[in-house]
Amino acid sequence: MQGTTPIRYGADVRDWLHFTEETTGIGAWQATEDTAKTWAYAPALRPPPQGEPSRRPLAPRVSLHNPARRLAALSAFYAFAAAAGHIAEPPFNAATLRPAPTALPRTAPLSLEQAAAMLCAADDLVPGRQRRGPYEVAPHRDRLLVYLLLDGLRPRQAVGIDLEDLHEEDPHRRVRILTCPAPKGDGTIQHQPAREVWQAIADYLPHRVEGQDPATGRRPLLTSRNGRRLDPNTMPGRIVKAVAARAPELIFEPNTITPDRLALAPDVLLDHPLPRPAADGWAPAAAAPIERLRLDLQHALEAGPLCAAADCPADCARCAARRAVWSLWEQRWTDYQPPYLAWDVPPYDHRQRPAERLLEFHRGRCAICGQTTAPGRPDHGEDHDPATGLTRGLLCHHCRPQAETGAAPFWVRYHQHPPAAVLGLELRYPSLPNDR
Repeated sequence: MQGTTPIRYGADVRDWLHFTEETTGIGAWQATEDTAKTWAYAPALRPPPQGEPSRRPLAPRVSLHNPARRLAALSAFYAFAAAAGHIAEPPFNAATLRPAPTALPRTAPLSLEQAAAMLCAADDLVPGRQRRGPYEVAPHRDRLLVYLLLDGLRPRQAVGIDLEDLHEEDPHRRVRILTCPAPKGDGTIQHQPAREVWQAIADYLPHRVEGQDPATGRRPLLTSRNGRRLDPNTMPGRIVKAVAARAPELIFEPNTITPDRLALAPDVLLDHPLPRPAADGWAPAAAAPIERLRLDLQHALEAGPLCAAADCPADCARCAARRAVWSLWEQRWTDYQPPYLAWDVPPYDHRQRPAERLLEFHRGRCAICGQTTAPGRPDHGEDHDPATGLTRGLLCHHCRPQAETGAAPFWVRYHQHPPAAVLGLELRYPSLPNDR
């Protein structure tokens, strides 16, 4: 087993033992097929830890992947118990209860337009190219991760690359390769990234936090702010969602954008041709490899997100997709109106407190994106003007950090005429009760 499978199998087996021993009292050795079906297709039955919010809300399961994985873990557990001599034979065959492979939903890749939007959003992270406000985490690292995923690598492969795996260019083949973990199982493979990926690596290395894997002594390419290797189970998904939220085409559905969908997306990275080799098949570089890449890759935001190759065909599909996405991005970003400007103003009630009137106006919705609080997520927070100390309105956990740094026109509209001003209220922050 590789990746997150051992961790999730262990969690599923512990959950099964808790369900059979504590919740139902049947016992793991006396369980039946009906018991396994009830457990596999039910919501999360184990109560969350005391004082900690549950990250797995009690909601009906939509995807069949979780029941299939749970039953696979159950089958492996009983096979191990029988082989170890704890039971004579499994009480039932859990493998036969799994959904058919054809019934399992497949990962939907991004469209060409969405992949191009993700590429533009990743370029927008880098200081000096930002058009959508600052990005305070690790812009060069996060941009490189998105590039690696768009180049076809899975999250575990991208995170598993070490500095020792970056090979020099082969002078005869005129290509550079890197070594990364295999998509499945153990072992490694040789991968030839797009030239834009090498440029992203060159931009990131001066900003990389030095670190070393204590188990192997190797230096990971992508490191956290503490110099550790990124967690392949959580960090790629968080970074991808944060980058996706910067593109208006994806801003209202960032949770549907996953690293695997990026890895399956159509190719939008540009491979610029190298200078023609000599008659013997080898041509010495006129400049250092990194410097030559910098000269070749002038398609970034300052030059427009288009192919910079001189021999790019007039009907280049990737250039057309980038041009269309960029135009749509600019138009939506400029014309976007915060939803609260179209909300109905509740009738005035002299018995209603001003803070209650603000809550009634929002009705649990974010002023910028209009989304209500998702199950298992924190409630919308109260936003205020730091200069005046007056409450503006309610923002979700995604929009609130951008309230002061956002440079888009709709943030200007929000600052000049916030929800509290729409209602004619002047509320001193904090104005809402802690429980609301």
